[in-house]
Amino acid sequence: MRLCLGFACGYMILGMVEGVIARETTRRKGFDARKAKTTNLLDLHVHTFTLGMAMFLILALFAHISDFTGSALFRWFLWIYNIGLLGLLAMLAARGMLQLKETKPSKAMDASLSGTAGLFHAVLCAGFILLFVILLRVF
Repeated sequence: MRLCLGFACGYMILGMVEGVIARETTRRKGFDARKAKTTNLLDLHVHTFTLGMAMFLILALFAHISDFTGSALFRWFLWIYNIGLLGLLAMLAARGMLQLKETKPSKAMDASLSGTAGLFHAVLCAGFILLFVILLRVF
């Protein structure tokens, strides 16, 4: 349970920092609130809170009922899920920075960003599948 709370706290801090950075960089660039919403930088903030903090808070509640966090499968889940989520957040940040510069990426760069983000989505999906396997074994 403490492990899940630690991850939730870490993602909360990361989400807050991302929110401040996104707001300040868009403000300094001269974007108003409506134009700032067109960048992926604000999505970065929301994804971190939802898939990071909220996810691990919910897992902490499940761990309070039945402590499954000591299993080997849970350790695998932590690695896979966090790699997928952090990679996905990195791709959102990269796409958001390109949008902030208001430059149109080349087809190759656009495809590589989309492809890499897709791979990290697949890794995140594998983490979710592993989590459901763990939860179905416990409950």
